[in-house]
Amino acid sequence: MDRIVDVLKDFRFSDYEIRVLLALVMEGEMTASELAEKSGVPRTSVYEVVRSLENKGFVESFGKPLKFRALSAERLVELFSIKLKERIELLSEGLKELEKHSRKEVVEFYKGDVAYSVIESFVSRSKQVEVYAISSNKKLEQLFSKWKEKVKLNLVGKSDVVHGLIFSGDFVLIFTEIKNNLNVMVGSGEFCEFYREMVNMFKNKKAPEI
Repeated sequence: MDRIVDVLKDFRFSDYEIRVLLALVMEGEMTASELAEKSGVPRTSVYEVVRSLENKGFVESFGKPLKFRALSAERLVELFSIKLKERIELLSEGLKELEKHSRKEVVEFYKGDVAYSVIESFVSRSKQVEVYAISSNKKLEQLFSKWKEKVKLNLVGKSDVVHGLIFSGDFVLIFTEIKNNLNVMVGSGEFCEFYREMVNMFKNKKAPEI
């Protein structure tokens, strides 16, 4: 019984509501005076408590003289399940929204041989990555082919300058080669979202009609 009381308190039932509900579940249909006697709730408070439980959908009133009864145990469990699901969904949405607004920007820069190591580490620890590149060099092509089972490579053009973007989850890696020196920038949060939206815009852009 104590465990049931604790659960009902978790659903923000008052002490009187718990007493009345459990009395109706155990004893069945009762008048206000009978309910006051069985639950220990003062008769002056019984009607107010029953109205609260009726508004929550757990108790019904009927007949003359007026009597009260709780829903069946099966229906009560169904009702609690619905309310619990609603709370979980509300909690999930709220936490995700808080996380979204509190997410900090992270941007890091690397050059030279270290940059290649950063790209390899970035790809190796990711489950799936998308690469959008305008041209590339042999070293990068070998690196991407090493992880071809998880890399989706999109070569979208040719250029004397090697540059492109790699997306993985909430992170983006931007690489560019200047005078045979590879430069890498890794960012997250809104920084990543900006570049993802930019890529999607170009992907969805229709060719002009001639």
